[in-house]
Amino acid sequence: MDRRFYLDVNRLAVRTAWAHGVLAFFARPWALVILAVLFVLALARARVTGFGGSDIDQIAAVVWVALGTAVAYAVSVPVVHLVGRARPFKAMPRAVVLITRPAGFSFPNEHAVIAGAFAVGLWLSRSRLMAVVATILAIVVAFAVVYAGVAYPADAVGGLLVGGVVSLALYPVAIGSLRDLAHGIARSPLKFLVGGGRHGNSVGPGPASRPELVGESGAVRILSPEEVRATRTRAAFPAAPVRILPPEETDAANILQPDDTGGIRILPPDETGAGSGAGTARS
Repeated sequence: MDRRFYLDVNRLAVRTAWAHGVLAFFARPWALVILAVLFVLALARARVTGFGGSDIDQIAAVVWVALGTAVAYAVSVPVVHLVGRARPFKAMPRAVVLITRPAGFSFPNEHAVIAGAFAVGLWLSRSRLMAVVATILAIVVAFAVVYAGVAYPADAVGGLLVGGVVSLALYPVAIGSLRDLAHGIARSPLKFLVGGGRHGNSVGPGPASRPELVGESGAVRILSPEEVRATRTRAAFPAAPVRILPPEETDAANILQPDDTGGIRILPPDETGAGSGAGTARS
């Protein structure tokens, strides 16, 4: 079936000579320069977010776009040699090939791997406009390598999936360290690299920073009712009874009353017994 789809696209290429120039360009490595331009634009946008500040978390996420693409390509290299699928023009010498015939194996297509990882990385960084452009470019590149005769359709689709899955799967693992690094740079003499900075909202999945254990910095844990009963949590200070005083006793006790309904007096522990009459409640 993959061979049949390849031949269908190849016959389409024969009948559409007017599209050879454009699609042959996108099948060549030089088309990936467009991705580099999108990366610079996304990084510049994160760098100048806000009024003179920068979203350091998003800068870290944009950096992952480049790193994730590099990692995806590195992962694809052994896969290419492990699968060892021959290029389609070697199996079908009469196929029309529009560009210089590349050496090496066919699955996954390396251009599609790079384009897929890059597009997914931009979506994770929430650079939505650049992500839309990169997604369209990835689809065009995947079609172009088949149209140009250098890859099977499964090679192109597989490349997009390998690149996208690697970038998506490793993002939660890497983003915490990248954000820590970016915030560290923001506090160092090299802070001009990331700008004045502001801590933006968490970008995409993954921790914004490494969480601390409860209690190390005053963190609060909400206990369930069962846990409260099991631990018998006590207040941080000795509880004192509260007594509601009638208006005539409020003046004598020198307690400020906002109206004629009386006042509230917190009794010290030594007066607890004396103030245990009606109107006294345990806090």
